Amino acid sequence: MIKVKAVIFDLDDTLIKSKINYERMKNLIIDFLASVGVASGLLNKNMPNFEIVNAAKMDLSGKVSRCEIEKILNKVNDIMDEVELKSLGDAELMDNALSTLKELKKMGLKAGIVTNGCRKYAEEIMSRFCLGKYVDAIVARDDVSNPKPDPEHLLRVLEILNVPVEGAVFVGDHWIDALCAKKAGVPFILLRSRTRIFKEAEEMSYAKINTLRDILLLLQCGKEEIRNNY
Repeated sequence: MIKVKAVIFDLDDTLIKSKINYERMKNLIIDFLASVGVASGLLNKNMPNFEIVNAAKMDLSGKVSRCEIEKILNKVNDIMDEVELKSLGDAELMDNALSTLKELKKMGLKAGIVTNGCRKYAEEIMSRFCLGKYVDAIVARDDVSNPKPDPEHLLRVLEILNVPVEGAVFVGDHWIDALCAKKAGVPFILLRSRTRIFKEAEEMSYAKINTLRDILLLLQCGKEEIRNNY
């Protein structure tokens, strides 16, 4: 039986309390895409960013060249990068984040991060809160062709860690994290939010926790072989 060898974390609202202005980000993206010819009314603020981008790509194909679409998508990434980086000064560690990572390291487990934030943002967060001492690998939005909820994101970090999917768990706060884990075949642990409820994430999770330290209880109370119960 294969035991858990690695715990993979989402970053924003999982390891850190995110201060990213997602509403502003989304408005800027939608306004820009409308300005370059995406059909009026196709995009709306209720869509997650990956759906906005996918819908825009489909709408623009046939209207403009592949090269032009690539330039447009690069600009969308620039918009996201700018909003993320502006939030850095207000970011805070999630309660028990550092102590949990320290304990996982003592237990001999590897730790990884997958984030839909850009690499520069993620590296600044890592440096500011000294997470690099305890995190063995990080994969950001600009490190993959298809970020979460596509499984490529999660599978890439496991490849770097040299850990098979059956030897890992993924901890996140959002249904996008849960879907990514499901597509990759990795058990998902939902860190419940005090302000949001994601029914889809609840349904796709192996376990639900209210604080990061609960992960330690899961692993220490005879549940190392999480895969067998998933």
